[in-house]
Amino acid sequence: MLKLVNHLLVQERLSKIRRKGIDPAHFRTGIMEIGRLISYDFANTLEKEFIKIETPMGMARGIKIKNRENIVVISILRASLPLTYGIIRVFPEAEQGMVGAWRHDEPPFDICIDYLKIPDLNNKIVIVADPMLATGNTMEAILKSIKSYGKPIKTIIFNLISSKQGLEKMQKFDPDLEIYTCSIEEKVNENGYIIPGLGDAGDISFGKPFNCQINLKK
Repeated sequence: MLKLVNHLLVQERLSKIRRKGIDPAHFRTGIMEIGRLISYDFANTLEKEFIKIETPMGMARGIKIKNRENIVVISILRASLPLTYGIIRVFPEAEQGMVGAWRHDEPPFDICIDYLKIPDLNNKIVIVADPMLATGNTMEAILKSIKSYGKPIKTIIFNLISSKQGLEKMQKFDPDLEIYTCSIEEKVNENGYIIPGLGDAGDISFGKPFNCQINLKK
């Protein structure tokens, strides 16, 4: 499942942090805010149960989110830390994991994972936070590396900017992945970096394998 987070506030903040010359403080704050807003969108998909609560004026019906205590947020050092901070503000009960991963600068962009600190993932909802999904090589290596830590209920990627190439790679690697992204770009250059375009956020073209919650132009 692919979800384009096209909320106006998300798109406004994304536009601000993508501007050339933005200072580090505003960049980190913007990413943290986007992480919080994506989390609100994701929270709407979680199961809930109705409960009775006692108010000063009597009993009322309330809502409790199921599995709130079974969420694990995995950060990719160090790029995803501000994004993780935003997620944790919405899910403060979540456990955290850390992965140190980097890629070589030249094709085929081999991935080196030199640090793993992952809790038990059995029967957990796992959120992997990484701002950029370009070639998809790093994310694939990370997902492979955490498989030995247990079988989650489901795995979700929180992402700010994705390339079509990266999304297609993720879909082929695991069709059951849920991906939340705020912008989808057409091109990745020869150095493995996403090249921005001027396409409309609501006019996104994908191949048939994607099960998206947005309008697709074949």
